[in-house]
Amino acid sequence: ARTLRNTSLLKILSVKMKGEGMRGLAVFIADIRNCKSKEQERKRINKELANIRSKFKGDKQLDGYQKKKYVCKLLFIFLLGNDIDFGYMEAVNLLSSNKYTEKQIGYLFISVLVSAHSDLMKL
Repeated sequence: ARTLRNTSLLKILSVKMKGEGMRGLAVFIADIRNCKSKEQERKRINKELANIRSKFKGDKQLDGYQKKKYVCKLLFIFLLGNDIDFGYMEAVNLLSSNKYTEKQIGYLFISVLVSAHSDLMKL
C-alpha cells in the first residue's frame, strides 16, 4: 500500500514539476534516476539536503516558489525512503500562501510527513 501511495505522490510531484516548470526539481530527480549505485544516490541526496538546509537557514529570504521547490525535493527524498528532519516549518509557511500550488504542496508535505500526534499539527 505504501509503494502505491508513494507512486501516486510521485506522479503528483511530476505533474507539478511539468506544470510549474520547477527545473531544479526535474534535474534533481533525473540525477537520482541516473545514479548507478545506492552509494552514488546517497551522496547526491546528502549533497541536496545540505543545499536545502543552507537555503532555509540562509540570510536571504526565499520566495514562495523557492520554498515550494525545496519542500518538493524534501518530499521526494522522503518518498525514496530517507528520513527528513527539517523543512516542516517551511511547509507550514506554504499553507498561508495566496497561491494555490504553494498551498497544495504545503498540505501534501504535511499530510505525508507529519503524524497526527505531532505537536506540529496544533499549528
